[in-house]
Amino acid sequence: MTALNGTGLHVVAVDDELPAVQQMQWLLEADPLVATVHTATDVAQAKAVLAEHTIDVVLLDIHMPGPSGMDLAHELRRANSAHAPHIIFVTADARPAVHAFELDALDYLLKPVRPARLHEALRKTLGRVDTGPIEQIPDQGRVAVQQGSQQMLIPIHSIRWAQAQGDYARIYTADESYLLRISLAGIEEEWAVYDFVRIHRSHIVNLNFATKIVQQDGRMCIHIDHAELPVSRRLMPQVRQRLKQLNFRSVSRG
Repeated sequence: MTALNGTGLHVVAVDDELPAVQQMQWLLEADPLVATVHTATDVAQAKAVLAEHTIDVVLLDIHMPGPSGMDLAHELRRANSAHAPHIIFVTADARPAVHAFELDALDYLLKPVRPARLHEALRKTLGRVDTGPIEQIPDQGRVAVQQGSQQMLIPIHSIRWAQAQGDYARIYTADESYLLRISLAGIEEEWAVYDFVRIHRSHIVNLNFATKIVQQDGRMCIHIDHAELPVSRRLMPQVRQRLKQLNFRSVSRG
């Protein structure tokens, strides 16, 4: 179990594949809506967690050896308890979606799960459980930048990468770049849920827009649009781990 803070959702992630449950644990630990994270690799472990702890949300893989995630969902539904946890199915298979919603599943996430999509699913539990006061990502997910006499509202999910420029960051979208009064450390902390990762002291990137990851002669670069952005040696292990968690594959050449 990972304890994150005193307020927020108490969650258990259930998946028989260890890398998948570790990835989900990492995503949940980074989400500001989550207070504690438990993990289980089968239904028996999940039931033990549910018996010992008060759980608000079960993130449940459907296909598992032995009792399946769907079996556990049926059992929780039959219990008909006022304190029964909400269920979010997480699977690579879209076919059982209709059946999942017949079980009053809160949401249905397809692998690989992106942080912003997970956050959206978790947000649906707010108002249904008493989490206490928690910090949330604004619904609009936008930042305001000044362009002359106009203020532009830029969706965070549309930003490709950012470059440090003194006390500002220059953020790049598909067609434009803007100066934003925020440090890269601030972006790293506040936008991690949107898949931004620090790759260099001067650069942070949105991995959803990475078109190519190249490793050569001990060096690493991430390509986004027409930019080729170097990864510092110090941050390479962290970047590799994030890429692995998001199911990217690196390509070596030369």
